[in-house]
Amino acid sequence: MPFTIEAVDRTGKEVSAIIDATTVEEATEQLHSRGLFVTRVVEVGQESAGTRSSGVGSILSGRPGNARDRMLLTQQMAMMLHAGSQVVPALTAIQSQIEKTRWRQVVSDVCSKVEDGASLSDAMAEHPDIFDETFRTILAAGESTGSTAEAFDRLAVMTKTQQEIKVKLISSLVYPVILLLMAIGVVGVLMFYVLPKFDDLYSTLGTELPWITTMMISVSRWIEGNQILVAILICVALAVPFLVPRLPGAKDVLDKIVLSLPLLSRITQRLILAKIFRVWGTLVRSNVPLLEGLRLSRSSTRNARFSAMMDDVIESVADGNSVGESLARHSIVPVTMSSAIATGEQSGQLGESLLYLADYLDQENAETIGALTRLFEPFILIAMGLVVGTIAISLFLPLFDLTSAVSGH
Repeated sequence: MPFTIEAVDRTGKEVSAIIDATTVEEATEQLHSRGLFVTRVVEVGQESAGTRSSGVGSILSGRPGNARDRMLLTQQMAMMLHAGSQVVPALTAIQSQIEKTRWRQVVSDVCSKVEDGASLSDAMAEHPDIFDETFRTILAAGESTGSTAEAFDRLAVMTKTQQEIKVKLISSLVYPVILLLMAIGVVGVLMFYVLPKFDDLYSTLGTELPWITTMMISVSRWIEGNQILVAILICVALAVPFLVPRLPGAKDVLDKIVLSLPLLSRITQRLILAKIFRVWGTLVRSNVPLLEGLRLSRSSTRNARFSAMMDDVIESVADGNSVGESLARHSIVPVTMSSAIATGEQSGQLGESLLYLADYLDQENAETIGALTRLFEPFILIAMGLVVGTIAISLFLPLFDLTSAVSGH
């Protein structure tokens, strides 16, 4: 069947044609064999549908430059630069296949600035909320040594790993969160809708109510009579997790509390360490100076205790001490890890040691979080059953008493 294709050759020249192939994959393979970078392959007659879907996608695209967008950009840039393309043609080709309007505008702006003579890292500095300082430093180091493609290789690995960790964490928490939302929803329906109906019924019958039923109905009456106050309390409860950390000194206290909790402390410490080690190791592999790499890896966490640790390590290394010695002074870094880093530093393999530890920690964190969520799911179900069951029993208990009294007569 015929396919309309759009591609870019190694010089950046755009190519459009119609070719015959059995599938889209076969058409793409034909173009790759000719040394072309494919930007679009559409079956003849389907172009308008693709345009419509692209329009809808741009409307629903959300904010520009999320983690997945950056990951795809780094992977595509690495592939095209290794294929021999120059930076501007590569950006032009990538831009042409982006559906999200705002993200396409960002890439287009970066491309325009590079065409005007700016370096790629400087052009990306115009969008610091998307391309952070660490991202730009790794890229600038590659540009300064003529190894931009290798810099994008490292960025691709780093962004892909960070995205995978994020997806694993979210997927591990989805089911428990759904269970909690279901429990809240069921209790809300019972308290706002079902209990008032039974209240009217028991008031009409004049039945003497057990203490638990009286308590539940009293709570329901209070909620019904103070709906505005209840709505305010719910809004405050939802806002507190976002507002409290912004209070002066509150973040330090919260960080200490999190790191002192039996279950959360180990996971939190290892998640933060993995992120610091990965960023730091990537910077070392990119030949970024050690102190600069330490400073940038410090910015990868907002936890006050780890930030203070990194400040101390930076000061210690600046005074001439080794990295391994500086890390060993802090109890939040396991001794085995500070020893491994010291060994890597002595053998000239510091970057490899840091990335190995980051991989190890990420794998262990994923397994631990998965095990904990599987462990907590039955407890959530049991708690939900107890709460809903208690409310249901309190509602029907007077009916049982009333039925027994009628049967006795």
